[in-house]
Amino acid sequence: MLTFLVISVLLSTPHPTPGQAGAPRTKNYPLNTWSNITCRAKGRFQDRDYCSSAVMDQIVADGKSAIPVLISQISDTRWIAEPVYDYWPRIRTGELAHFILGDLFLGDTWQKRTMPALFPDRHCDEAAWVCWGEFRKTHTLKELQSRWMEFWKANQDRIYWDEKARCFRLLDANAESSKR
Repeated sequence: MLTFLVISVLLSTPHPTPGQAGAPRTKNYPLNTWSNITCRAKGRFQDRDYCSSAVMDQIVADGKSAIPVLISQISDTRWIAEPVYDYWPRIRTGELAHFILGDLFLGDTWQKRTMPALFPDRHCDEAAWVCWGEFRKTHTLKELQSRWMEFWKANQDRIYWDEKARCFRLLDANAESSKR
């Protein structure tokens, strides 16, 4: 009877298949199913007055740890079914990850980035979606991801969340050295 009980317990316990043992689950945000009409018109994704989103609330709550997760999602080529921005064509999941990261490093006046540019500024007087399309003709999602990863690796210790401005900023190198 004891042998039967032990065998029953062993058979009912889930066992990982080879290759799964100890493999950590990679966190992802459900960007490929993005569907949010409140975030389409204006404002930064993290501005709750303009974008009411449980996904964005989670990203902001995760703080700095959200950055490498979003970077990992930039290479996701799946199309998003719903429009992300008004008057834009459909975009890919990785593009949304890139845009969210960009907004997370945009000051509260929406005028200045709080990080160095990843690409040289190419002036464009067209609609934003046209300028983005022109940019994407010469830059792949893998390249966007690579530039973000380089930025992250070089600056991750200097990045902090400014709660008042609701954006990430870089700690000034002078301020950092005076703390030591």
